[in-house]
Amino acid sequence: MRTVLVTGSDTGVGKTHVVAALARQLAADGTRGQIVKLVETGLPAEGDATSARRLVGLVTTSLEVFTLASFAAPLAPSTAARAVGREISFIALLAALRALPPCEWRILEGAGGIATPLDAESRDWADFAATLAPDAVVIVVPDRLGAINQARLAHARAATLCLNAGVWLNEFFSADPTVAASNRSELSAAGVPLWSVLADLKMELSGSDVPSITEPSAPGQARSTSSLLSRLQHALAERVRDGLIRELRISASAAITLNLADNDYLALAHDPALADAVASAARTYGTSAAASPLITGWQSPHAALTAELCAWHGFAHGLLWSSGYAANSAVLGLLPRRGDLVLADRLIHHSMIAGLLRSGARLQRYEHLDLTHLEKLLEKKFAPSRPSAESEVERDFPARSTPTVFVITESVFSMDGDYPDLARLAELKRRHNFVLIVDEAHALGWHGPEGSGLVCAAGIADAVDVLIGTFGKTLASGGAYTLFRDATVRDYLVNFAGEFIYSTALSPLNVAAASAALARVRALASAQPRWHALSRDLRTRLRAAGWDAPDGDSPIVPVKLGGADDAMSLAAALREKNILVGAVRPPTVPAGTSRLRLSLKRTFSDAHAQRLITAMDAWRASP
Repeated sequence: MRTVLVTGSDTGVGKTHVVAALARQLAADGTRGQIVKLVETGLPAEGDATSARRLVGLVTTSLEVFTLASFAAPLAPSTAARAVGREISFIALLAALRALPPCEWRILEGAGGIATPLDAESRDWADFAATLAPDAVVIVVPDRLGAINQARLAHARAATLCLNAGVWLNEFFSADPTVAASNRSELSAAGVPLWSVLADLKMELSGSDVPSITEPSAPGQARSTSSLLSRLQHALAERVRDGLIRELRISASAAITLNLADNDYLALAHDPALADAVASAARTYGTSAAASPLITGWQSPHAALTAELCAWHGFAHGLLWSSGYAANSAVLGLLPRRGDLVLADRLIHHSMIAGLLRSGARLQRYEHLDLTHLEKLLEKKFAPSRPSAESEVERDFPARSTPTVFVITESVFSMDGDYPDLARLAELKRRHNFVLIVDEAHALGWHGPEGSGLVCAAGIADAVDVLIGTFGKTLASGGAYTLFRDATVRDYLVNFAGEFIYSTALSPLNVAAASAALARVRALASAQPRWHALSRDLRTRLRAAGWDAPDGDSPIVPVKLGGADDAMSLAAALREKNILVGAVRPPTVPAGTSRLRLSLKRTFSDAHAQRLITAMDAWRASP
């Protein structure tokens, strides 16, 4: 399918007339096409898409018209949407485009000019085109005095994103011959592609620079003179096509009355005790450590928090990191090495995989939570080999060091909220003597004595060589920590981990918030049985309503939906009810397993559960 986006240098420049002229040309051979008004503001008596079809004069089944979004206020799209409490989303527009019937060509018309803001982040039609990657972007400019300036500015905006864009001069009235000649010569001299001139719905093509938008595009055709940007835009276009594009958006958290999307499991992010601790730390230590830990960034609050964490988990040594990703990447990128074997649960976090791939060690994954599979792999690795006669060389030179075997797992897994049999894992370690590394990020607070996690709950702390935790979830701060049995491991990372050596130390404000949160977690931990009951009860109620929710008692409750579009649609419907949930799609999870990810808080109630399920059922019942 060929796609053309028609935008302009301003509003009221005749985009709809250009759309009609293009449609007339493309529909001449009877192929099935569409005119799509992406966003309409002001609600004219006759919508722009309908007006374009009327101007074409071909009201047949081969030409369909659609309007994806419309708002009453005659303002910029972002402003018109906010006026009725809504927000324009690139994801929603792209999803609506994907939902249209198939066709052979599609002409899209924007609203206003190419730099008109569309969403809360002030992204415009050029940004939208960079995500969509159409065959061509037509910039309509009125053929009058001022056209040179408008055309150059509009085309420059398109050029910043390496769009395949050109200018179409539109003659509302007969242009002054001198002005018209000047427009053409100056735009040509400035290197602005002049693709066409439109007068009375008749196009006058301007030469060899006109793109072949009326001919089928060759597969993989480059849309950019920059090979790098072309490659990146192609990758983004594939994500759009597959319905998997990610979008960075400002969260309107103040309007959300039921937040089931973040990882603040004990609802401490707005706790007054943490706010007071942060304010005090800011006055005493300032707002930044301002240096790496090995210069002046490691201060007394950092050392004190590390000691608290070691006592909490029962470890001897620890380090603080700027993020959980940095901690996992450093530990797993440096401790295993080429020649070692790493056996990891199939669903470990991306940060762990990133580190392991950097390490050069051989990575083999066992099936998720399947410790029988892990045991078979361990038995295969440690099976005794036949002794061989030593050669003279083998006697004269020391043998190579024995490869180290690592086993890597999370306690609570971030997407499914399930967890392994840690006691059995510790027993496997006693029999096979591997290095055990456990990430406790999503278990902290919700599980374990004083909220110290599942490792302590299972009584296997002595079996864990490296424990990884985070401050950005239950501990309501930012950053992460790693704990070690042996000081050698700690000292090795201090000397070789670039993520530690070359990063500014954790802010004193994060340290203060985490320390205050740790005290609150310990005080609240006696209520864990009630939180676990809340999780089990919600899962039971979801299943009773016909939803696919597994058993469990962790704060993470997945609801499997299968298709990515369903996950996004249901999440959007819940957001309209002021319920915020996570919609998780490939590649984060395997294809066909898209789901809602519900993150419970200790404040979750029966009323919240009923509100959630009622809203989900309403979406399912809608046409």
